[in-house]
Amino acid sequence: MNLAGVAGAAAALLAASELAARAVVRASGAYFVWRPHERTHLQIDRASLPTLEPLVRFEVNAEGERGDELPLQRHGMYRVLVAGGSAAEGYLLDQPSSWPGVLQSLLRESAALAQLGARSVHIGNIARSLVPCETVLMMLQHTLPRYETLDLVLLMVGASDAVTWMEQRCPVPLPESRFGLDYMFDEHCEQRFGWKPTDWALRQLISRLARRGHSPRNRERAGSKLVELRERRRNAARWIDSTPDPEPMLARFEQNLAAMIELCRRRGARVIVVRQPWFDKELDEREEAVMWNFCIGRPYLEKTSEYYTHPLVRSLLTRLDERAAATARRLQVEELDLRPLVEPNLANYYDYLHFTPQGAHIVAEAVSRAVLARAR
Repeated sequence: MNLAGVAGAAAALLAASELAARAVVRASGAYFVWRPHERTHLQIDRASLPTLEPLVRFEVNAEGERGDELPLQRHGMYRVLVAGGSAAEGYLLDQPSSWPGVLQSLLRESAALAQLGARSVHIGNIARSLVPCETVLMMLQHTLPRYETLDLVLLMVGASDAVTWMEQRCPVPLPESRFGLDYMFDEHCEQRFGWKPTDWALRQLISRLARRGHSPRNRERAGSKLVELRERRRNAARWIDSTPDPEPMLARFEQNLAAMIELCRRRGARVIVVRQPWFDKELDEREEAVMWNFCIGRPYLEKTSEYYTHPLVRSLLTRLDERAAATARRLQVEELDLRPLVEPNLANYYDYLHFTPQGAHIVAEAVSRAVLARAR
């Protein structure tokens, strides 16, 4: 066979392999919030975030959850799923120090296992930053069919609905859908593939296998961008202290939270609505200096200059929290109010919405008490 023939045969083989890889991805029916087996280690910029730990591990299991790999022997395992936004994701907290990580340690203690009637506990976290309730619902709709058994779902939602609404200039009426599958899932069976090597399904499958043995990706000075974002907020060109009527946003939040609860209950899971707390007080100058969020536009992606005042944000979050509590009570599922427990100070929060390791530990202890108080 001449050189052209060899090249043609190789190209045909490669094309056939790529088509086969695409068929495998499509047939899997799988949706992964996080890229399976991805491991990232962040070196925290302590000058920007002095209350956080210097090393943060963000490690994903084969199920696309932030969490440990599931044991081979699952008989007697009490399986928990955490869903929600950034306060549940805990991106800048070390995995064992995030509140789902601390909660797993607490529930693995012998006394807790006895109360649960379990041999082991596994907590998987599919929470993701900046996903409103409608998106969390879609994430659950696509991922829950893969779970053979699920004992408990913990939902910490609400703040992202307010944040995304404000970022988009508080639209009324709301757009039908704001995020697509590629935003929700790092890998999924509906992905579009192309013929450039970077767009191959074959590359994705090989990469997934290779990630199992690779060293973690390292990211240095994580969080240093907050210095710039805080400065932008301090020097805002315009302050916004009112919005259009938030009722459409609140009603959609309530509708989607109710749908999430019903979806999880149909899977036979116990549901606890873990009501997200925030820096719920009038801020002093030192506290105001570390705040950076609540603006028109995406602060990490564009130069933002128009910001919402904290009293306005506080009012919106209060109304969302009231809807969350009312929805849980109407549907007769458990709800946990964390605001009285997590004192709004810089020891518990590193900004308006996100916990320090100390704050996360308080949350985990409160959730643990709620889980064990009515353990099945």
